[in-house]
Amino acid sequence: MNTLIRPIVALVAAGALLAGTALAQSNIVLNNDIEQNSIKGRAFDLLEELIEERLGDEFAVTTHHGGTLYSQTDQISALQLQAIHFISPTVGVYTGDFPKLNVLVLPYLLRSPEAIQAALDDPAIGQVLLEEMEQANLQPVAAWLNGPRDVGTSGEPILSLEDIQGVRIRVPPGDNYVRTFEALGANVTTIAWGEVPTALQQGIIDAVEPVPHAWVSSGMYELADQITMTEHIWDFYIVSVNKMWWDGLDPDVRTELEAIVAEVTEANWAETIQANEDARAYMTEQGAVIHDLSDEERVRWVEAVRPVWSELGDPLVGPEVMQRLAEIGDAH
Repeated sequence: MNTLIRPIVALVAAGALLAGTALAQSNIVLNNDIEQNSIKGRAFDLLEELIEERLGDEFAVTTHHGGTLYSQTDQISALQLQAIHFISPTVGVYTGDFPKLNVLVLPYLLRSPEAIQAALDDPAIGQVLLEEMEQANLQPVAAWLNGPRDVGTSGEPILSLEDIQGVRIRVPPGDNYVRTFEALGANVTTIAWGEVPTALQQGIIDAVEPVPHAWVSSGMYELADQITMTEHIWDFYIVSVNKMWWDGLDPDVRTELEAIVAEVTEANWAETIQANEDARAYMTEQGAVIHDLSDEERVRWVEAVRPVWSELGDPLVGPEVMQRLAEIGDAH
């Protein structure tokens, strides 16, 4: 059995049951692993709405939000089994099975949504990064955005490379996050997100680095109110479908679904970019101070983390692919 397919007995049974139901009822099942009242949740709702509006004679669509059907960790196996048809995890969720995808979230490598899309569309890169997913019965169809990660502190603002030296910063688990701030000279910890407010209040950590709308939704800007738009990593989601199901669709139906996914993706990009701009404006209104790095300082940060590209990227995809990714990043 393909080692990328990790079903337990209950998951196999559920997958077989739901796959059979989908075939009999022409259902499309969408699995959203976070809450409905989120940017990604609204993208799933729009996806459901447009499919039913344009392909209602072909399909009925069911959307499950908040990981109520399959959790963040179970959804990849469920998609492989065709128990569900669409998922949209963060890149980090995929990398346990497909570690090459880690190169897409290396610091300052792909510095904009356009660079991310160009990398995914590039034939040479796509073949290296996405081939293993396709072999495992997953077909990537879009990239939905979350936002750029910014550094904020409860102390003095971080405006230079010198300012980050020794700062105790919380980052998510993952070599790309940890090595980024180690390379910048910070003191890194990966404590759970739920522990961050207490850690800030008690002085256990000095800084955090979520995306802007997460600063607002968590209230973290009240505890770390000196925020610098470092934008060191652009977080995003990869939308995938079950490849066997996708390839087996009538070509006209698949073409229409591709158009729908593209429309939802365009809406998601617009909403995400606006939401992060609004979050920064709101935090400013509430008394937080938003800083930017100077152009010269940003160059210094990029150069400081560049060794991480080779350290983490070359063993995964080789120096030629990393060079192509760097060229795409520079062009966007």
